[in-house]
Amino acid sequence: MTHIASRRRFLRNTGLLGLGVMTSGLAAPYVARAASTPIRVVSNPGLENATLNALMDEQGYFRKFGADVRLIEIPGATGPFDAIAAGAADVCMVSGYNRVLPRIAQGAKVKIVGAGMRKCALTVFARPDGITKLADLPGKTVAVGPAKGLLRSLMLELMKEKGIDSSQVNFVDKGSNDECYEAVVKGEADACCASVSHLNDRDGLRVISEGDMWQALPRCIFQTAYASDLAIADKHDGMVAVMAAYGALYEYMMSPAAHDAFFDARKRAQKKFDQASAQAIWEFNQMQRPYSRDLSLTDDDVGYLQDMDIGLGSLTRRQPIAEVADMSAAQAAVKLLG
Repeated sequence: MTHIASRRRFLRNTGLLGLGVMTSGLAAPYVARAASTPIRVVSNPGLENATLNALMDEQGYFRKFGADVRLIEIPGATGPFDAIAAGAADVCMVSGYNRVLPRIAQGAKVKIVGAGMRKCALTVFARPDGITKLADLPGKTVAVGPAKGLLRSLMLELMKEKGIDSSQVNFVDKGSNDECYEAVVKGEADACCASVSHLNDRDGLRVISEGDMWQALPRCIFQTAYASDLAIADKHDGMVAVMAAYGALYEYMMSPAAHDAFFDARKRAQKKFDQASAQAIWEFNQMQRPYSRDLSLTDDDVGYLQDMDIGLGSLTRRQPIAEVADMSAAQAAVKLLG
């Protein structure tokens, strides 16, 4: 795999190394067709994505399904979507970017093609000084990301679901998951929305009641997979192979058998290995099973995301499902997995 950290360099250089290898266990004609269709898979270089990439590389699922993949990393929340919209990449399989549907409504030639992580791997942490539940947050300072970012959007949706007046909460932009968490540790905020990777930290913070978003927002798809209209139309077999590889990876990653491989991949992905955060992610994956080997989404899944964006003011109306989503490759991939 080739990793390119610079978006500028990526946009002027797309001649990357592929990984297509035919293997036994799949129908040879299908594998041949998939291997003849190079797919440019783009992701953000965050730790969780880097861990997935390292585990995918180690387990060789791309090779198993005959996928010819050029794997590219581009920083920034909008980086992967921008690359696909610009025609410089084909598909993003794991992304917490929450502006996919609004960008499609604005004219981007992109569609949602499935799910990455289905369950929201976020929770609400607070200092142990009187905040014990969501209803305690009005009048408090809560660290989240930017105004239209994922953390703030999900906090607003959470409070709406629970009937809490979010206008009474002082939301402050502290940047990323980790930066929001650190702001509470330092006393710069009373609470935060942050990753489950902090569940084993020993900083004195605690999870508040009704703060676990995978339970409080069970219908919300945390990470969507999305692809360009051109890739959907012209690279179907390659897309199916890629999605089957990710489905197999997710199933493996949520099994006890993946323990050693997961921690090895995490060590490869993280310069200074954090045992506590790795253990927290491992336990979450095992207990909550946030992924699925079937990456396809239902019309209701997509409709819920549209309604959430409408409620947040990011969309003005629901668009027809066929204009914003295409599950054909995901549905074929789950059949290939058997």
